[in-house]
Amino acid sequence: MLSHFRQYLPWWNIAETLDSHRGDILFTALEQNMMGSVLIDADDTIMFFNRAAELLWGYRREEVLGQNVSLLIPHALRAAHPDYIQHHREGAQSKVVGMSRELQLERKDGSKIWTRFALSRIDISGKICYLALVRDATREMAQKEQTRLLLLAVDHITKPVIVLDNLRRIVQGNQAFTEMAGMKIDDMVGLRPDNVLRLPDALPEHRERIQRLLAKSHRDQAEFMLQACAGTSVWFNATINPVFNEQGELQNLVMTFVDVTEDRKIRELERTLLTAISRNPPFKDMGDILCRSIEAVFPRAHVELTLSEEGVWAATPDTLGEQAAIKRIVSIRRRDGSKAGTLSIRTVAGRESRAFIDRVADISQHLAAVAIEQEHSRRQIAQLVQFDPLTGLPNRSQLQDYLDQRLSGDDTAAPVVFLMTVDHFQDVIDAHGYATADQVLLTVANRLRDRLRPGQYLCKTEGPQFVLIDDENDVSNLSRVSEDLENSVHEPFTLELQTFSPTLSIGISYEAGRNLDWLLSTASSAMEHIRRSGGNGWQFFSPELNRAVTERMLLGAALKRAVSDNHLRLVYQPQINIVTGELYGFEALARWRDPVHGDVPPSRFIPLAEEVGEIENIGRWVIREACRQLAQWRSQALSVPALSVNLSALHFHSSELFTQVTDAMTEFSIVGNELTLEITESMMMDPDEALLKRIKMLREAGVGLSIDDFGTGFSGLSRLVTLPVTEIKIDKSFVDGCLTDTRSRSLLDVITRIGQSFNMMVVAEGVETHEQLQLLRAIGCPVVQGYYFSRPLNPEDIPRWYEADYQRIIDNL
Repeated sequence: MLSHFRQYLPWWNIAETLDSHRGDILFTALEQNMMGSVLIDADDTIMFFNRAAELLWGYRREEVLGQNVSLLIPHALRAAHPDYIQHHREGAQSKVVGMSRELQLERKDGSKIWTRFALSRIDISGKICYLALVRDATREMAQKEQTRLLLLAVDHITKPVIVLDNLRRIVQGNQAFTEMAGMKIDDMVGLRPDNVLRLPDALPEHRERIQRLLAKSHRDQAEFMLQACAGTSVWFNATINPVFNEQGELQNLVMTFVDVTEDRKIRELERTLLTAISRNPPFKDMGDILCRSIEAVFPRAHVELTLSEEGVWAATPDTLGEQAAIKRIVSIRRRDGSKAGTLSIRTVAGRESRAFIDRVADISQHLAAVAIEQEHSRRQIAQLVQFDPLTGLPNRSQLQDYLDQRLSGDDTAAPVVFLMTVDHFQDVIDAHGYATADQVLLTVANRLRDRLRPGQYLCKTEGPQFVLIDDENDVSNLSRVSEDLENSVHEPFTLELQTFSPTLSIGISYEAGRNLDWLLSTASSAMEHIRRSGGNGWQFFSPELNRAVTERMLLGAALKRAVSDNHLRLVYQPQINIVTGELYGFEALARWRDPVHGDVPPSRFIPLAEEVGEIENIGRWVIREACRQLAQWRSQALSVPALSVNLSALHFHSSELFTQVTDAMTEFSIVGNELTLEITESMMMDPDEALLKRIKMLREAGVGLSIDDFGTGFSGLSRLVTLPVTEIKIDKSFVDGCLTDTRSRSLLDVITRIGQSFNMMVVAEGVETHEQLQLLRAIGCPVVQGYYFSRPLNPEDIPRWYEADYQRIIDNL
């Protein structure tokens, strides 16, 4: 050990300082020290350089020993270093000796690393030496820098942040928190946040909210209000995040605060406006609510709503004057992208941020657009309520208002009512479809509109009906107007290569002192008289027509009583399979005998039932009564394969039909193939999807579907394919003429073949002679019914018919 130090320090009499044993220990400690050890003498010569120093600087020991210490000094500091160290050798107080600090070291390859540096000053006989102990501090400095940057970031973010200990006392906080609390951080350390923050005394629930939040040991949040330094109220959302140590013990809590005042104002604005919109106030009031609600967010702001086509919708008073203001103008757009209007907001400059103004403007314009759409829909509904959508003419509702005004004055002359209907309009629908029929109706409406004179009022009521109101009521004028109406529409026109020449049936009513209902009903009576007489004409209402109307009203009332009192009855006409000789079934037919009106034929009371709204009640009764009778015959051991029930087309449009049928079948234990429902051929062409779905549901329940009077209407073979039809019935008119009219016979043959090709049963009605029966047998029609076999029978006569007549019929086939 002594020899080593003599080598390094020839001027040092080591024998006088340390004995050899102690010197060996010192050398070994320095040499094996994990810290780099560098010893320089009084001449700044490197006398000792251990292994750890080699690793730090990248120099081998041989390269540095005996060299000036400047070799180890970074290039940027080498020029100043000799004077600096000499200054301290001569007695100046060194700021680094005896301290540990970070210094940047420059390695042999020019790279730099951070080190922790400790310097010891040694005075030996007046000779000043220095011993430096150095270790790598790169990781510590990196962590320190990361911590510094993190603290710098936290301290400079706009959101207040504080750190609490596990007793919920403030340990640290950033600058934003000190500004929010209005205190320095040193004054807040050791205090609880609820004792530092300016919580409103008048609202104790806010203090309770933050106290509940502080009690949590898991992530949670709460909103509360603080009093700002300026006296205003500010809402904050506070979030608490726990920090646990490695043992899972709560060590700290971090609280962050977000100013949600603007968000709450936005939410309040949305809630206010949506509530207003849901209440559907008048459009002008809705505009005022929009402006006042925006003004509540921006006190003293000037708000204006303008509609593109109507000008100013609503506005608040402009109290800004010449003050500097921020102006924000946004477009209000409809759902289709078209511009509906503008929203303008002017606020005092500097009071609110432009971003907040933009948010309010954006939300407000969307809600304004909703209000405009709502008003547009309301106007459309009003248009639909008051005007016919096809022709654009006023409808019955408008007519009611117009005539009420006309008839309200005492001195006003009674108007003349011309009630018109387009003749044979249903035939146009059947032959050409609804689209073409609508075009025909539109052409008629335009022609009538073009012929209007001052003082005349035209409207469209329902279906193909129009009403013209005229002021002049002398007879010559009434005749002239009627003829003018007829001539205006009758001129031929072409649609899709089809020529149409519409005609009108016109009923005229006029009588001073009469009300609206009387004028319309009497005009309708006159119009119906013309229509049933073939149409293409006009007629005044007369007492005779009034008597006919009265009789129809009385008969309608009697029919209602008959339905409610169960005075209708069913009769049954047998259907025979002439191929097998078996009974195919019975057709149930409704009959009505009234004590006053006598026997009323179905051809009269069925249309009447449709007029007075009793047709569905009759159909419901017929279905149930037929099922009940079939069950009764079964109980009497009478074999009836099936029953056919003829229902009105209106009944098939009822959503209750399926339930009515299945309930009756369930009540009397009738299976589906024992019941067949008959529909008219024209109804088969109805494109109503709900009707088709209803029919398919009935077929899925096993109920048969028959097309009555096939061949008399406008049939479509495609409909036969798509509809689940099980049977077609040949109309009696073809059977009547089959023996003398070759076309009728050909139609019988064609219809029978159509039914067979579609795997449907074919039933011929109205067979009255043996010759007709033989002809039907020859063309292959399997099932027939008519007077030749039996008239419709009362249910109690069916057993006797079985015993007395059925076998005779079979024998004569």
